[in-house]
Amino acid sequence: MKTDANGRPNLRKVGTGVPGVGPAAAKRGVGSRIGAGAVGIFFVFFGLVLIASGYEEGPAKVRGATQGTVTIERCGKDVIGDDVECSGTFRPDDGGARLDVEDFEPGADRDRGEEVQAVADRWGSFRPGSFASYYVEAVRFWCVGTAMFGVAIFPLSAAVRSGSRPIRRGTRITALSLLFGGLLGCGLCVFVSSVFL
Repeated sequence: MKTDANGRPNLRKVGTGVPGVGPAAAKRGVGSRIGAGAVGIFFVFFGLVLIASGYEEGPAKVRGATQGTVTIERCGKDVIGDDVECSGTFRPDDGGARLDVEDFEPGADRDRGEEVQAVADRWGSFRPGSFASYYVEAVRFWCVGTAMFGVAIFPLSAAVRSGSRPIRRGTRITALSLLFGGLLGCGLCVFVSSVFL
């Protein structure tokens, strides 16, 4: 048995009696690192999916679309489900030609003559909302994606950190900033959408 300068057994060199030292602990450390890395990559992937979904919910819907209002003529229940479908006339905000609207789903039953903000996409479909509401929805997705990136930093940092070293202060501040900033932004988008749009 190896000894230190005072003649006592050197347990650190032998690898016994010291937690986290030895072959079994080394294997456990590699396994936990791989697991932490996989969790971190999952959150990064989920964040990227949210970023793409935000693009589809905002800029992709607005591109080539026309904003205006639909004047309701009549509404009724959808034949297949419980959705309310309405027909009416779409009047663009830019003063373009009026269009007849069929199968418009405003989300709730509407009275004849009621006006609903709507967007006509380049394929001829009409959706309730405005450009602003679509962009707010996109930002909401992006904020949740940002929060997921903040969550991902913790397991990824654990995967690349050696031994039991604590997370660096700058890494922790970055992760928490992304996490809470994203959640705060998401809450703000929900508030703006429910109150102003």
